[in-house]
Amino acid sequence: MTTVEKPCNKDGGLQGPAPGTKFSPTYRDHLSASLLPDEIWITILESGCTFPPEIFERVMLNLIKNPNVTSSHLFRADVYYDSGPDRLKYFDSGGLGERGWTRHLKPQYHPRAPGPEWEEKGYEVIRTIVREMIPRNPQLDRPLSMREEEQISVVLYVPHVDTIADMPFYHPAVSQLAFIYTWRYVLQQANNLAQGSVAIAYRLFDGQDMNKKLERTALRLGETIHKHGQGQLAGYEKRVHLDQIIPQKRYQDTYTRLKAKYGRQLSEKWVEVTDPGKHVFEDIGIAAFLVELWKDMYSDLPRDDEHESKVAEEPATGSSDTVSAEERQDGEERNEKPPFPGFVDIGCGNGILVYILLAEGYRGWGFDARQRKTWTIFPPHIQACLQQKLLVPELLHPPTQETPEIYHNGVFEPGTFIVSNHADELTAWTPLLAYLNQSAFIAIPCCSHDLTGSRFRAPAVTKAAKQHQIASETRLPQQEENPDATTTADDNNNTAPNEKDANTKPQPSNTQAAETGTLKKSPGQKSMPSAYATLCSYICSLSEEVGYVPEKEVLRIPSTRNQSIIGRRRRRDPHQDIKGEGDGAGKSVREEEVVGVVERELGMSVQTVGGEWIARAEKLARKPGSGH
Repeated sequence: MTTVEKPCNKDGGLQGPAPGTKFSPTYRDHLSASLLPDEIWITILESGCTFPPEIFERVMLNLIKNPNVTSSHLFRADVYYDSGPDRLKYFDSGGLGERGWTRHLKPQYHPRAPGPEWEEKGYEVIRTIVREMIPRNPQLDRPLSMREEEQISVVLYVPHVDTIADMPFYHPAVSQLAFIYTWRYVLQQANNLAQGSVAIAYRLFDGQDMNKKLERTALRLGETIHKHGQGQLAGYEKRVHLDQIIPQKRYQDTYTRLKAKYGRQLSEKWVEVTDPGKHVFEDIGIAAFLVELWKDMYSDLPRDDEHESKVAEEPATGSSDTVSAEERQDGEERNEKPPFPGFVDIGCGNGILVYILLAEGYRGWGFDARQRKTWTIFPPHIQACLQQKLLVPELLHPPTQETPEIYHNGVFEPGTFIVSNHADELTAWTPLLAYLNQSAFIAIPCCSHDLTGSRFRAPAVTKAAKQHQIASETRLPQQEENPDATTTADDNNNTAPNEKDANTKPQPSNTQAAETGTLKKSPGQKSMPSAYATLCSYICSLSEEVGYVPEKEVLRIPSTRNQSIIGRRRRRDPHQDIKGEGDGAGKSVREEEVVGVVERELGMSVQTVGGEWIARAEKLARKPGSGH
């Protein structure tokens, strides 16, 4: 894409749309020759706007880099070249005689010039971006390379195709697409008149006629630009930040590969009454994230091309094939990534995640309190790695009592990566089990349970963190505005009457955007985090209490319970990964620390906690298994 700009007079621009901030498109047949270089262009619509040029530039740059905002058929855009706003103002076509930066690019990624007619009309190329749009289903549509041109006056999309037959489904079937932005430099009026306008125009292929689909596409694009622009003007704040740990490209490429490999076969074999579209693709997404996370943490991992027939030909080695302490120590001494230690999925549910990871060549196993019907659709060697077990942590089970065979004491091979995916009763125990086993972990919380397995509303931080006022790193964004947000109702009731102003009336905290004219939340609205948000914060606080530096990532999965907490580094050395350090005297020290955490959080002895835990676990095992 090449950005073109034409200077305009202070009173220039279209005498256009009606005033107001609502998207109200006006349909026109042609645009004035002063804006577009020739009459080949067809203007589809134009709408007034009140957001200034700098917001239009930000919105268009976001849409260029994230085309999935306007098309659900797309994952993202990979940018191969960006001249940037500060480069020299000449067009770089990538030829061998060019002075520019595109000579190293493959021919299909060389920028395409917008044509001499633009320069003749006084436009200047000021920025060029070459992107490749990545479809969600590459078997249906191929990627499309495109040059993007963005600036205050015109943002020009030039697809790198020569005929209409080569245009993918997810892109408007036109030769070029232009977004024309005009801003009038007039005094701000009290009635909030629109000072700008955004128009959308097509340049059709030779012999192509206009149709209703292209009109609908233009309307959708116009609505999106107007919504994003007016939203930024009104103070919109992005609440969810994705891809903080694993880059979007790596995750989506792996997800696409796993989806093509396992999605259809698992959906067709689904035997549960629940929706396979949710559970199958949710676990594929989690598997893709783990595969990429483990690439950053461990060595000796299977390559993507090594396991095409892994499921059909050879059984996985399961949890018994572990890395020796000597091998792990050698890796540490060489300051290299340690070998992959294997994984265990606690509360594995339908077993799909375990199946995919095993099929991809990763050693591991999973267990759940109840067997699932889905386990029967897997090959025998996969079923052997799925076990019905009740997790009863070793420190909760009285040593004088006989241990039933169905119990698992939560002791794994040192360093085993612990996966806790919507494990409910096991979620709060996940960082504690990881600490006891010198392991790294990932927890994806769902429902809130305390350390006895009982349902409760989790506080934002542990009691110890609250007492020592070390909750700043786990404090929710909502609580930064109101430090008292973590104070419990009981604490508030302990305030003496004379410490409050009796004449002060409580202010409403649920004022709507229509009443205030802004999308910004008031401090009162920000101080009420959801039960799920406080649960995630509580798991982070538990992790910190046993020495982890928790990392949070919002996963790209089809679930509202998509927050993950990863523990792979210790606080004593933020740059040191969890590698497992054996047993011995350290084990008893860790057990004492965990007992202290449990008793402090619940206000009861660990023996009492164990009794309640075992009773609930055995009751849970008698219930029929669900889809997850």
